[in-house]
Amino acid sequence: MLTYHQVMTIDLSLLESAATKWDEAAKKFEAVQKIYDSKVKSVGLDGTWNGVSHLVARPNMQLTDEQFTAAPKEARAVASILRDAHSQFVELRGKVKSAVADAVKAGMKVSDAGIASYDYSKASASAANAAHHDPGMRDVERTWTRHIEAAVKAVDDADRGVKLALKAAVADPDLVDGAVNGFNGAAEGDIEKVEAKEAKDLATKLNSGDELDKKEMAEFQRLFRDNRHDKAFSQTFLDSMGPKATIELNNKFNSLAKGDDKDGKKDFTALQEGVATSLATATKSPSDPFYKKWQDGLRKVGTENFGRPGESLYGYQSFLNLMTHGKGYGKKFLVDIGNDLIAVEKKDGTDKWQKGEGHSLKSTDPLDDLLGIMGKQPDVAKAFLDPGAHGENDRLKYLLQDRNWPKIVMQTPDGDIYYRDDPDSRTGLGPALEAAATGNVPGTDHVLGYHTDAEARVMHDTLTLLDDGRKGAGLHPNLRDNMGRMLVDYTPETHEILTRTGPYADKDGVWNDGTSDPKDAHMSVPRETLTRIMRGVAEDGKAFGEMYDAERFYSAGTLTKADFGSTSERAAAIEGASSVFGFYDGISSDIARDKKDDAVSWANHAQTSEFVVTGGMQAAASAGASLAGKGPATGFVTDAVYRVLYAGVYDWKEDQIAQAGQAAAQETEYHFTTGQKQVNHLVAGWAKENGYGLDSGLSRHLVGSGQERYDSARTEALIYLD
Repeated sequence: MLTYHQVMTIDLSLLESAATKWDEAAKKFEAVQKIYDSKVKSVGLDGTWNGVSHLVARPNMQLTDEQFTAAPKEARAVASILRDAHSQFVELRGKVKSAVADAVKAGMKVSDAGIASYDYSKASASAANAAHHDPGMRDVERTWTRHIEAAVKAVDDADRGVKLALKAAVADPDLVDGAVNGFNGAAEGDIEKVEAKEAKDLATKLNSGDELDKKEMAEFQRLFRDNRHDKAFSQTFLDSMGPKATIELNNKFNSLAKGDDKDGKKDFTALQEGVATSLATATKSPSDPFYKKWQDGLRKVGTENFGRPGESLYGYQSFLNLMTHGKGYGKKFLVDIGNDLIAVEKKDGTDKWQKGEGHSLKSTDPLDDLLGIMGKQPDVAKAFLDPGAHGENDRLKYLLQDRNWPKIVMQTPDGDIYYRDDPDSRTGLGPALEAAATGNVPGTDHVLGYHTDAEARVMHDTLTLLDDGRKGAGLHPNLRDNMGRMLVDYTPETHEILTRTGPYADKDGVWNDGTSDPKDAHMSVPRETLTRIMRGVAEDGKAFGEMYDAERFYSAGTLTKADFGSTSERAAAIEGASSVFGFYDGISSDIARDKKDDAVSWANHAQTSEFVVTGGMQAAASAGASLAGKGPATGFVTDAVYRVLYAGVYDWKEDQIAQAGQAAAQETEYHFTTGQKQVNHLVAGWAKENGYGLDSGLSRHLVGSGQERYDSARTEALIYLD
């Protein structure tokens, strides 16, 4: 392997000089060939030379002519490789230098061997003393050293590729022609194409049942590591393999990775990542001839059974399994595969995706696997699931309403067949819905609210379709977490819907305010639909806690936005918050009614919420900036919201747990009241923010003023959930 010192000191300009010399050699070969053709070859072809000597000489003359033709091609291929190498090495050495600069900026110094260590000479006395006694400093130094080593490793990978290409360029192509060590007239000047051929040869060997030795395995991994984002390599490799052999290769990877050898499993997983990344690179441009050829080939083998005896393993199942190891796929590529899968399912059903006991793949639902990949690329998920302004896309409806989701096929000891739900079902659908409706990768920090028309359409239709036939409360377990975060992201809308006043109360659809902002869309659904979906999400205590905490912050914002001096505005804000929390308590009461003995456990799960506001306001930091400026209520002053929450701090979770305990002990129906207590504390904090003490007459008047609205909202929620 190349050393750091070699990488940093080698004179790369020699490669350009050598390339120039090889180009000159090509021209000289061509010049000599002209002389040979006119002075020697012509004699053998002009008809003046006959006899045995002519018959003997002619094949040799033909061979010499072929060598003169091949020589300049080989020379120019070598020149091309050297120039490509120069370009690669300059770029990669630049990355090594950048890694060193990063380390130095972080207070390190780097030795001639590429070892990073803390630079005490440039630190102040106090900083140097602190670093000297810091037990973690060695780990920091090692981290920077590994950072530099990785950059050097990339140069070494490229160097090995250059060596491979040079050896291939000067290899004798055909000994049958009698020219021992002759010139290579088929020499390839593209390093990546040579590497792709090598990768194909190794893949073919593995597919044929032969094992790769350690050297071959290391080379196989290097080829993908060095070329994972190179289009020429990726398309050349995949084109030479074709979809069928690629699927067989992935099956081989999966089979070989199942052993007890942890290092071997790691090796084959790395190869899966390499092939999947090459697939993403190769299919980025739909206009390439490769793209159509590949897609056509995939359609032909996608429904072909590649399984071992007694197992069904269809091409699409293995292919999507391979794709889960990659990322960054092109939008059209993913959408096209999704359309193809849906077309297959509408024609043949989903029975072929059903999972049998002991299946070699954990997930056998290729469409769900694809949706999981889309969940990591929100723009793709949105394009795939957006129903369209005029309902022209029915994919969302198909997935949420029409699709027969595959099950697990079981067999009793007596041989009877039965089916049960797959615990992994919809694990891809949930993230795809969240990504499409929010515009963000699921679980990542982002500003809440701010939605495009497409995102709002996905959210609206998801809520509507899931509740069709009053089924929202029965939300599939694997959708609860994602739906919970979606509702958190749409807190401005859900708040206004549940206040039962204003424009949201009577709307069912998607609209925007007509501004130039592309993220100015809003949506609304009937309260009963929203309530049942929230109840379905609430089966997951943590998801319910996150929704509740986002709402308490938003409600505090609606209070601070209202004019405290205006009796009507003040009343509207308090009554609106009371109505919303009435619905929340209605949902909590329904949980207690259904769960009874499990209500305390459910309430405890709500304590794991990432939106915990009490004792520090960490929750508000995420929701604050987002809910502070967009949606139905705008113009929040975040600091004022914090102060209201601080002043009216109320540990609803502890109270929720306590009330859950009471509900479990209650023989008759029990109603939660934490919501109204929450509103009362917010109102008290709001009054204090405006100069009125908790014992003032106005504060006492305001606290509890929304009770009637709260009671009616809770009752309404329970009616919807009955």
